[in-house]
Amino acid sequence: MNGFLGGVLVAWSMTQLALGVYFTLAYFVGRREREFFLFSLLCFAFSVASIGLAVDYLANSLETRAFGDVITPGALIFAAAFNVHFAMEFAQVEWRKRAAILLYVLVGVFLALLVNGDFFSHYRVLEVEVWGAHVVHGLGSPKLPAYVFFVLAALEAVAAITLLVLAYRAGRREALSSLVGVVMCVPAMVNDLAMAAGMIDSLSLMPHAFPLYAFGVAGTLLLRYRVAAGELQQTANSLRDASDQLRHSYAELKVVQDELVRKKQLAAVGELAAAIAHEVRNPLAVIVNAVAGLRRAGLQENDRATLLNIVEEESGRLNRLVTDLLRFARPVEVKRSPVSLLELANRTRGVVGDDYEIHVGIEDDPLIQTVWVDPNLFRLVFDNLVSNACQSMKDGGRVEIDVRRGDLDGQLAAHIEIKDSGHGMDPQVKKRALDPFFTTRPSGTGLGLPIVQRIVEAHGGRLDITSGEGEGTTVTLTIPVARPANNDSTRSDGKQKVA
Repeated sequence: MNGFLGGVLVAWSMTQLALGVYFTLAYFVGRREREFFLFSLLCFAFSVASIGLAVDYLANSLETRAFGDVITPGALIFAAAFNVHFAMEFAQVEWRKRAAILLYVLVGVFLALLVNGDFFSHYRVLEVEVWGAHVVHGLGSPKLPAYVFFVLAALEAVAAITLLVLAYRAGRREALSSLVGVVMCVPAMVNDLAMAAGMIDSLSLMPHAFPLYAFGVAGTLLLRYRVAAGELQQTANSLRDASDQLRHSYAELKVVQDELVRKKQLAAVGELAAAIAHEVRNPLAVIVNAVAGLRRAGLQENDRATLLNIVEEESGRLNRLVTDLLRFARPVEVKRSPVSLLELANRTRGVVGDDYEIHVGIEDDPLIQTVWVDPNLFRLVFDNLVSNACQSMKDGGRVEIDVRRGDLDGQLAAHIEIKDSGHGMDPQVKKRALDPFFTTRPSGTGLGLPIVQRIVEAHGGRLDITSGEGEGTTVTLTIPVARPANNDSTRSDGKQKVA
């Protein structure tokens, strides 16, 4: 009979080892829930305890049986601690970390006493009748430390059951499976404690009952995942409903947005019409007055020439206004080709007078000396900015054009600075510098900088203005230098047009 029970215990040891591996995998593959890792350690401890009991049953000598009865209590010391620690983690008690430290300190103390021989005194052999057959196994007579451990082990078991009950009552319905499993092990645990304390002659039953507890915890794991799957499905349904609501809200928002855009467009048209009417009325009034003067009888030839010059000047102003207005109103069509920034900068010398000096400096980096831009549009950009810089220096001066390597949203860019030493802008003028029709010059249209900004943005670039009153003005252009993905021309409204 001893051989049969020893074989059964070896089989249980392998089963408990497999359960330990199962819970370890559940920990690492799943959501890293610590309670299941602790239960895997509990399974490994019972696997070792079962091997110790198998050695006791299969041994042929008293010394071998004594060795087996050292392995088994040592493993059970760990098992008691792992069990209550598992329950604390499952119930998520706040003081579990401090309690766990105390638990493992006690484990160390009891192991030291066991190894030192302070757990049991003389070794005794028990003969128990099972199903008509005699089973012989050994058991040590407990000393005081062993009795203390038995009491603490019983208290730890009660604490574990209590924590699982509290978790169940707190709404953790999956705890019921573990609770049923551990309660079914209580008779076996009482039997083993009574036998170890010398109160009864029996066989150890916990290795045979423990799989019930393990299967109960496995059921808890499955229930938890089933609950999580249900919650996930519920969340997915809620998300689907929220997406439908969002879709309806988006449709309503699109209608409101379209209406808002239409009203803003009407407002912009009205604002533009008012600005155009104001800009056109002034030169027209001057022309009307000059024509009236030309009609006067006896007009001197010098006065006639003066009035004709006025008509010509104001007509030119109107022509510039209409030209700039058309240029500002229509989409900017960008037809890219490789352009030398040095050549573009040097060609601006032709738009300045003799009183002005153009200094061009470009970084010695071949990657930025040539950029893919529209040459005609960028010549307009350079001419406009250099012309503005010269007009801010009435008595002449120096305009500096510096080109160096830059960055725009993580891509290589050319950093172009056009700097003058003029009177600069006060904060209010700088704030409105890019507004259409805003100008500080009597003959200006106020569309030069807005047109430049649109051209730069149509190339995917950025325009910045740095200025201070009495400190001059620096206009900075940051333009990507990379060749576009295709040869399509790009419009400022975002549409593509084949060049």
